Amino acid sequence: MALIVPRAPASGEHRVVIVARDRQLGIDIADTVEGLGFTTRGPVGLHEAGSRVTGYSARGLGTCLVVVDHDPSVVATVLQQARGLAGVAVLAAGRFEQSRDVAALLDAGASDVLRPEVAADELGARLRRACAEAAATAGASLLAADLVVDTARRTVTKQGAALGLTRTEFDLLVCLLRKADRVVMSTDIMREVFGHDTEADPHVLTVHVQRLRAKVERDPKRPSLITSVRGIGYMLTTGDSA
Repeated sequence: MALIVPRAPASGEHRVVIVARDRQLGIDIADTVEGLGFTTRGPVGLHEAGSRVTGYSARGLGTCLVVVDHDPSVVATVLQQARGLAGVAVLAAGRFEQSRDVAALLDAGASDVLRPEVAADELGARLRRACAEAAATAGASLLAADLVVDTARRTVTKQGAALGLTRTEFDLLVCLLRKADRVVMSTDIMREVFGHDTEADPHVLTVHVQRLRAKVERDPKRPSLITSVRGIGYMLTTGDSA
């Protein structure tokens, strides 16, 4: 069973980020949401939204990401990218013609699907619920059944016991967590964690990965949480099998 360790969020520790294909529609929704008393950012593009949400998550802030008027496939991609980030709720807003699209988004992890005809008071209630759910997990990130990372406090627990990770080990773990279930190129890891890339000795990264595995894997000799992809990089898997 998955384990997550929430922390009590301070009042107002949440944001609503609006991503809209139609900028004017995004502005109208942002104005409505702002009028309901939420701290709103947007409308912004998908890339900027990703940067903002990642930053808020790292600071332990609960965030609602509202994806407006995008194809279900785009929303599904956003949901995949948001996996592993603590305190993030993704909501889809639009005129989805097929009920199966709505069902698929909810099954994929969307906190809610908002119809265009939703009234302002109902919109406010749905956003408050989603923000409350996001805030409840802000600052804690689920990795596996027995491993939890608190990105705000920079701590890691395994089966409830604190792990003594070095700064580099923690940054490496978070780097992989933010791209969970995707292969991360070694050069990208080197750039993010160490501040340099291809000019660095790749053996340095190998050593740090081995040291991290020794602390987080159930069997470091047969790693299942952090796996190597030969010639490319590493991948962190967020399943209960690790």
